[in-house]
Amino acid sequence: MNTQLAINALRLNHCVGFKRRLRTCTDLSRAKAVDLVYKVYGPSLTPDTVPIIVLHGFLGGKRNWHTVSNRIACHTYRTVIAVDARNHGGSPHTDSHTYLDLAADVCKLIKKLHIKKSVIMGHSMGGRTAMVLALTEPSKIARQIIIDISPVSTCESLKKFFPHVLEVMSAMDFKGKDLASARMQAKSIILKHHLFKREESMYFVLRNIGKLPNNTFGWECNVQTLLKDFHHVADFPTEALRGRTFEGPVLFIGGSESSFIPPEDITGIRQFFPKAVLRYIEDVGHNLHVQDPTTFFNMVIQFLAEGDKR
Repeated sequence: MNTQLAINALRLNHCVGFKRRLRTCTDLSRAKAVDLVYKVYGPSLTPDTVPIIVLHGFLGGKRNWHTVSNRIACHTYRTVIAVDARNHGGSPHTDSHTYLDLAADVCKLIKKLHIKKSVIMGHSMGGRTAMVLALTEPSKIARQIIIDISPVSTCESLKKFFPHVLEVMSAMDFKGKDLASARMQAKSIILKHHLFKREESMYFVLRNIGKLPNNTFGWECNVQTLLKDFHHVADFPTEALRGRTFEGPVLFIGGSESSFIPPEDITGIRQFFPKAVLRYIEDVGHNLHVQDPTTFFNMVIQFLAEGDKR
């Protein structure tokens, strides 16, 4: 019990410190940003390019968005940049994982690539990262597409589900395993713990198993930091950002079967994003871009076309 109290106290201090840092920053320059791994689709960047930067969700990666990124680039003839967030995929592992960190990383990438304005498309954790970036560095953002996540509420199942998944992941030992056997072992353990209602839903977790720098196979994501800092991912830093707004167009897309963006959240959303529009895709859940890719694609293309007319 004393150990748990100490952990809770550390988390509280970390959270308070995060809010204080964000209140005192007019930009993200004080955060310890890392260099993100990314992939470019479509035309090469030019000084006048307004690229679409794609930010994945928790335990995801840029490869999850390969089909969507490639399709948008081919259809619109625009540059699309898909990135791996810190502690995910090929990007650096760190001992911190807050939305201030994540937004600062994207900001550093924008500066590194000499991008003047960008369109940010973010799913879940990536959507909240996009929101923090827009609210702290609005001059760098033209418009945003936020996919099935809200700055107002967090569904309780999310707060309970991912810590359980991470705890199971952290207990796995892949010593002496090749890629196929490591994934088979992980699948067996995940099924044993009944983490997912449908077997196909677990594959986004299994895709995190890959070859590590020491030539062994294991989790490419930083399981320990993600478990330690998940409370930062679960809650949007509302108080720290209160009073800030992003005046550009923002499209929120939710799944009708998902509980991640309740319709009543739109009032609170517009306190941060006055021009926000909330639309739903019918009969899909949180991963709506996978469950109904055609409707999702059409919504995105229409929103981008509206911006090009301005």
